[in-house]
Amino acid sequence: MLLEEVNSLPKKVKGSGPSTNELEVPRPGKKANSPGKPGSGRGPTKPVPVTLKKLVRYGRRHLQAVIGVVIAVFVSTALGLVPPWLIRYGIDELVIGNQPQFLWIVAAAMVGVSLLQGLVDFLTRYTTEFVSQNIIHHIRSDLYTHLNRLSFSFYDWSRTGDIMSRLTSDADSLRQFLANASVYISGNVLTIFGILVVMVLWEPRLALLYMLMLPLMAHAMSTYAIRVRPMFQRARRSFARLTHMVQQALVGIEVTKLFAREGFQEQQFTKENDTYVDINVAAAKTSALWMPYVHFLIGLGTSLVIWYGGRLVIDEVISIGTLVGFVGYIAMLMRPIRQTGMMINFSSQAVAAAERIFEVLETAPEIQDTPGAIELPPLAGKVEYRGVGFSYRDGNQVLEDVNLVAEPGETVAIVGPTGAGKSTLIHLLPRFYDPSEGQILVDGQDIREVTLESLRMQIGIVLQHTFLFAASIRENICYGRPEASMDEIINCAKVAQIHDFIKSLPLGYETPVGERGVTLSGGQRQRLAMARVLLTNPRLLILDEPTSSVDAETEERMTKALAQVMQGRTTFVIAHRLWTVQRADQILVVNNHTIVEQGRHEQLVAAGGFYSQICDQMLGSQDPRKGG
Repeated sequence: MLLEEVNSLPKKVKGSGPSTNELEVPRPGKKANSPGKPGSGRGPTKPVPVTLKKLVRYGRRHLQAVIGVVIAVFVSTALGLVPPWLIRYGIDELVIGNQPQFLWIVAAAMVGVSLLQGLVDFLTRYTTEFVSQNIIHHIRSDLYTHLNRLSFSFYDWSRTGDIMSRLTSDADSLRQFLANASVYISGNVLTIFGILVVMVLWEPRLALLYMLMLPLMAHAMSTYAIRVRPMFQRARRSFARLTHMVQQALVGIEVTKLFAREGFQEQQFTKENDTYVDINVAAAKTSALWMPYVHFLIGLGTSLVIWYGGRLVIDEVISIGTLVGFVGYIAMLMRPIRQTGMMINFSSQAVAAAERIFEVLETAPEIQDTPGAIELPPLAGKVEYRGVGFSYRDGNQVLEDVNLVAEPGETVAIVGPTGAGKSTLIHLLPRFYDPSEGQILVDGQDIREVTLESLRMQIGIVLQHTFLFAASIRENICYGRPEASMDEIINCAKVAQIHDFIKSLPLGYETPVGERGVTLSGGQRQRLAMARVLLTNPRLLILDEPTSSVDAETEERMTKALAQVMQGRTTFVIAHRLWTVQRADQILVVNNHTIVEQGRHEQLVAAGGFYSQICDQMLGSQDPRKGG
């Protein structure tokens, strides 16, 4: 079956209660139709090791490259520790030893080590970028695939901008961490450890003196990390809200201009933009407070080493070369320690981004094939609802005790006031949602016991609000059957009364329709959507007032065409104009969450019940009972 794009459906189908567009992605495992307040996507923060384990699973796909990066980081770190050794040797053995003729060897060794380290760093950077790009490629692909597999209930409670932010901004933040910060962090840790080992081997007393500062530095860094990580989590959520606002503004630009609400939209965006800036400034303030303190500790440790080391040189306990080498190593320590703050920022942002991504990936589709589900054979078209009830997660009851039988080939019209549950009733048939109570059968088979694909492939839906892709007319019509021939496409367009219009266009069927079909009128979009569904030749047909956006002449032609299309197919028609259902085999009158009347048009009118009242209220002088 050719389904309409997710965004073409309302955030909650008609009759589902108040809108919840401002909510974020629900917590994994929360049932869409269970009572209670929906999750906001702000569940308890998971421990960092848990998130890292999930990233490691993706890294295993490139295990050899990852091992190569690890080896390269070790080699680069070892090469970085060599220069102070050479300086110490040059001063003690060559300068003080009065052997200047060999100084060029030390200088050449320094150049050689630098060149070799540069080559290793190049290979490290290239390989790391290769691995990170591929890991994010897999994560982004898995996320996109998973989003396509999630049920409609997920999108009822999610915001489009928030989802887009996770797929783009969060994924890129994680890529930057994997490509840059991960190498810096591992390299810096190895550098610090290597330098401390060498310092202890050279002179334990000097090393101990400097190491007295390390607990204070570690305390400062840990405190900074604890405080800054929640800030970046709030920043990611704020950025997601900004993305959502932009997406909403662009999609609804016509409405904004129609009501002259540009100022309001700008005010809302400015407010959220200010919030985003304030969060980042607060994080910068935290960094500005703690990092100078760390720098002070570095300076204090250096001054103590120079003071005490100088006395040891004077007392001839250590050589001048050892002291200079010590100072060189301390200078080398400044870079990784100073970079720690930046790395904490990178890491905090990456962890927050990864948590948001994995939150979606761990959200299980609520509608999926049950174990042992079978392929649904070609349908005859009998549909049966037995005691069906449905309620959303907020506890809002939409349907209760719905019973109906549609025989193969019958046309069933569904009427009722807005919010009665008409759309919900038909959305249960292709399993957009599962009923809370009761069961739905097609040809005697419970739809929960067959595969989703085999069920939906035999159901065609034309929604009142159609969605078209930014592609050609031909590509939109054959979206459900890309292999369809041009003759088949043209035949379906003729049935939908859109062929003549298409042929009048300079590019014919290759004419682009623009974003969401903006170059077409509402009636043209609806007829094109009709052709798109007809091409799939569904056995069950669901029509949500398919002629609501066409002129009277086209509507008459489409009504005749639809009579041919519906022949031999079980068809459900949601009718907002009652006179369109007079020829239906049975009419279901939905009110107060259930079917209150059921029968043919003449029977229901004669009964003088709720259906008759609807006719009087909505049609007035054009009451179908008067033959209008």
